[in-house]
Amino acid sequence: MFEIVHSIESCTVLVVDDSKLVRKLVSRILKPVCRTVSFESAETALKVCHKIKPDLIVMDINLEGMSGLEACKALKSQPELADIPLLFITSSQEPKVQEKCWDAGAVDFIEKPLVASTLVKRITTHLKYKVQADILTNQSFVDGLTELYNRRFFDIEIDRLLKDSVRRRVPLTLLLIDIDFFKKFNDSLGHLEGDQALKSVTRQVSECARRPVDLVCRYGGEEIAVLLPDTSIHSAQQFASEVVQSIADLAIVHPCSPHKVVTVSVGLSCTGSTKATTPAELIEQADSALYNAKECGRNQYQACMAVSS
Repeated sequence: MFEIVHSIESCTVLVVDDSKLVRKLVSRILKPVCRTVSFESAETALKVCHKIKPDLIVMDINLEGMSGLEACKALKSQPELADIPLLFITSSQEPKVQEKCWDAGAVDFIEKPLVASTLVKRITTHLKYKVQADILTNQSFVDGLTELYNRRFFDIEIDRLLKDSVRRRVPLTLLLIDIDFFKKFNDSLGHLEGDQALKSVTRQVSECARRPVDLVCRYGGEEIAVLLPDTSIHSAQQFASEVVQSIADLAIVHPCSPHKVVTVSVGLSCTGSTKATTPAELIEQADSALYNAKECGRNQYQACMAVSS
């Protein structure tokens, strides 16, 4: 998985905790793995991020002043810092607290008391993902117009994620999203307006994909692909419904659409409810569901619900 990542020793981890003892402990544990810089407040840490751009942040969820959750949301709201992964340290095992960590944009969390080996493995994994993502971003895996990952990257990731879902026995969901009557939009308003509409739609889809592990790609033309690891058919349907509604809510005027605004059709397939075992099968099922969504009037989603035996 990390064939192109040679070393993480030069990576910088920003440790944020109002306990001097915890800061020293985390820094000591990570010393053989990477470089660390530590601060006691989230406010200071966010200012420093603009100067040193750390590769990962380890932050206590409960901090005096700005909380860890507030800091994470502030980080993700700044485009120049949003790609920095953040891992929370928390003493709570309550599902609601963990859900707040995910919603804020964290990539992971680790519970107190800290276990050195677990911390090292978690940090190592996320640093490798970050380094790999940086390398891929600087190569030919990003679409120039939408700034999403392109079809080439999608083809690599669907194969990897499908193998991972089989290994871990968790569902993988694919959504294929197509802008309705997009050719008519371009013909009536011009390709410049079409490009702007496409960018607005892809931006909205990306905002719906809140988890760091969710992958949004430009599949081709006006079509977008979304891969949702460890996502059930029920959760995927909720996601698809949100995408359809939020795109319509953008209210981008489309004079040649019966809906009068830009809308999308969505087809989805989930390994947890179908017999798909290869990328081609998963794509074919999602594409068939997308066709059904268009046949049923567009501005909606359809799911492939073939139950596996």
